[in-house]
Amino acid sequence: MQYFLDASFLIALFNEEDDFHQDSKRIIKDLMQRPYYFLTSNIVLAETVNLIFRVKGIKESKRLLKGFRESDIEGVYLTPEIFTQGYKILFKQKSKRGLNLFDCFHLAAMKYLGVSTILTYDERFKKEVKVIN
Repeated sequence: MQYFLDASFLIALFNEEDDFHQDSKRIIKDLMQRPYYFLTSNIVLAETVNLIFRVKGIKESKRLLKGFRESDIEGVYLTPEIFTQGYKILFKQKSKRGLNLFDCFHLAAMKYLGVSTILTYDERFKKEVKVIN
């Protein structure tokens, strides 16, 4: 099974002080009991590192980046096609309170890659794809 990891989930997974840290570790452990393939995008990684940098500083953001690189999570680079689809998803929304632009890029990447399940703590994805949290 393929799973796309959102920034909220990665932050919880790599940040021991996050309220969802233990929960995210349990989910990963449970999913690893069966065939799995974890993916995320360069945009998700950038969001994650940036937030940790802003909240915790350089040392923790470098630690997160190192942990990501040593993990078996595949990082996928977004293509111009995915960006175009992300903008289309954004502009199709009926409300400004829907998904933000970066979340639309994540959805576009998932569709492009054929991934239907996301690991996230962002409830707004529930209208679009299967969410595990």
